[in-house]
Amino acid sequence: MTTTDGRNGAALLTLIVCWAFYLYVCVIRMEPSVLNNSIMGEFEITASTFGTIVSIAYLPYVIMQIPCGVILDKIGAKTVVIASNALLALGAFIFGTSDSVIQLKIGRLIIGFASSAGFISCGKVVTDMFPPSKHSLLIGVGMFLGCIGGIAGTAPTACLINVIGWRYTTFALAVFGIIVSLIAMRFMDGLDNKSKIDAVNTTSQCSIIDGLKLLMKNSQAWILGLYGALAYLPLGALAEVWVVPFMERRFSISTEHAAIASILILIGYGLGAIVAAKVADVLNSGKKTVALFSAATVLLFWIALNNDSIGFVTCLALLFAGGLGAGTNTIAFAMIYRCVPEGFGGTSAGFMNSVVMLSVPIFQTLLGMLLDFFRNGTVDNNGAPVYTVDTFRGAFLFFIAALVIAFVSTLFIKESAEVNRK
Repeated sequence: MTTTDGRNGAALLTLIVCWAFYLYVCVIRMEPSVLNNSIMGEFEITASTFGTIVSIAYLPYVIMQIPCGVILDKIGAKTVVIASNALLALGAFIFGTSDSVIQLKIGRLIIGFASSAGFISCGKVVTDMFPPSKHSLLIGVGMFLGCIGGIAGTAPTACLINVIGWRYTTFALAVFGIIVSLIAMRFMDGLDNKSKIDAVNTTSQCSIIDGLKLLMKNSQAWILGLYGALAYLPLGALAEVWVVPFMERRFSISTEHAAIASILILIGYGLGAIVAAKVADVLNSGKKTVALFSAATVLLFWIALNNDSIGFVTCLALLFAGGLGAGTNTIAFAMIYRCVPEGFGGTSAGFMNSVVMLSVPIFQTLLGMLLDFFRNGTVDNNGAPVYTVDTFRGAFLFFIAALVIAFVSTLFIKESAEVNRK
């Protein structure tokens, strides 16, 4: 049983601050997606170098997931949120004042490090301060807000850059981080975890490391991690990188129009996180919900990517629905909490998020390699590689296969009540 009433105003206010933190994380993490021309032109660098600058943030982000979860369980969310927002502001300031590629990379490294607590701090507060019946819904709301932040970090940020430039835009993001940090100092409840950890240590002598060991040994944790990682691919591998160039070639449209597909997958994923929580309540089953939505996701993306009889608008609708189906990923975050003793929500969320986010760079790179494989050395008159619609579809077969594996994994998930918390 949770010790804090989920209707308590302090708990809700604490969660709202965490949601603001996660939204900020997603905005600042997505900002480079609209900075390529500005950065590459000003620093006279290649696309490869720019890609390294952007992706370098993922390294500390993934590495810090489990340690950050452990830290959250040890000292609570308030201190972590305050420090993380201050570090995000520092990273943004360093990035915005950069006069060298090294400084740009340092700024992004700090941003990646500070971002690591974004989503899992929300999960930590939800699992410690709200009843289990609210976990899926509240985690889903957090994921939806993160998706909104991701959208805000693209087109709206690009508009701001056009008005005041990329450096002042980055400074504005740094100021926002300081504001969130100050709000956290004033309004977050710093006692979200202390009494619970004390109770766990007193009654079971189970330390943070013991909780992590239990999690690593629990087969359900790995099954949920596998499902979560593969179910996230429509967002991490398709929407973030490859769906835009595919749509450009398939429908002979501009990048701006093709980008609508990416945005709709993102919105669908965020809404799906909330819808799935409601469906799980109706079915009274997390397992049935993830299995049902996962099967629908496979079918929807297969039709959207491979059926030539559909038009642009229909394809967009199917991609949106597929993203919505993939949103059940967040239910796995709520279910994995039952794999460890109460009070270790940060550790479980950190483990889950590290597995999920590790899949992103792996599959982004893998699909790129498959595209080069299926184009079979084809180049245009200028020697540039040629990627046709069929080339993309060949690579996307592996994306569909990953979604099928995600569905199969749901068949081995136990209901929350059946998971042995030991």
